[in-house]
Amino acid sequence: MNTSVPLASLSAWLRNEVSVAPPGDVAVLAGHYAIFSSGATPVDLLEDGTPSPEGAAEMITFTKYTWHAACSALASGGDRNALLLVLVDDIQFVRPTLEDRAAGERLGAALANNYLRRVRTLPESHARVMREHSVDAAQVLRHDDQRWVFSERELRVAAVRHLRDRLHGGSGAAAGLMASADETRIDVTLPGQAEYCLVHSGRTNCAGGYLELLSEVYRRGVRTLIALVPMRCLGPVTVGTALAHTLYALDGLSIVTVAVPDISTGAPAAVVRESGR
Repeated sequence: MNTSVPLASLSAWLRNEVSVAPPGDVAVLAGHYAIFSSGATPVDLLEDGTPSPEGAAEMITFTKYTWHAACSALASGGDRNALLLVLVDDIQFVRPTLEDRAAGERLGAALANNYLRRVRTLPESHARVMREHSVDAAQVLRHDDQRWVFSERELRVAAVRHLRDRLHGGSGAAAGLMASADETRIDVTLPGQAEYCLVHSGRTNCAGGYLELLSEVYRRGVRTLIALVPMRCLGPVTVGTALAHTLYALDGLSIVTVAVPDISTGAPAAVVRESGR
């Protein structure tokens, strides 16, 4: 069922969603942010007054708005133990300016890895909003004991590895997976639809990375995920969600996708619900 929610009501809407979810197994994906680099040390540009490159302002505004809304909602969430989940886009805006594309990709990966090694908790802007709303650090679903944020780049790498594992394990065909001889391309048949290229040239896309994120949070015990994502990501997020139960045994995982438009437009967010089987 698809509905919408006015942006001004997003925090109250989130608070209600958390209150009606089964206690102890709900997570909110919010404050999704990007890092930026043309070859130097990546930065998040989230501090007020920091100049941002062309095309970055909408993402930065999305990050701040959704994080404020989520922290405000959880501050009034009582003892239901909802968790916050933060994802960093360490791909899209990490663009080393090198003529050699392969070298640029290697440098981009190295810069992103260096950022992940340096940033153990959350960006200071995230931490400040948590303090303002008295949201405890224990309410953050962490990547591991060494780092809090989840990485889009790492999720995509893991997705390719797990898809190949499915193929090697003999269950790929039953799940609708088809691969080229060298497995650099993997297609999947979406339920009731045509084939979809999930891996190309050995790499997956946003849909594959999101599919991997769903699998990971399920493994951590999450059974209700409320995901605040940019409106432009709704397409690949929808594909990843559709594949969740087809490719992985994620029975019982309910996903509520909240696609947030450009904040400056004042348009409402679209809400798409996918109930666990």
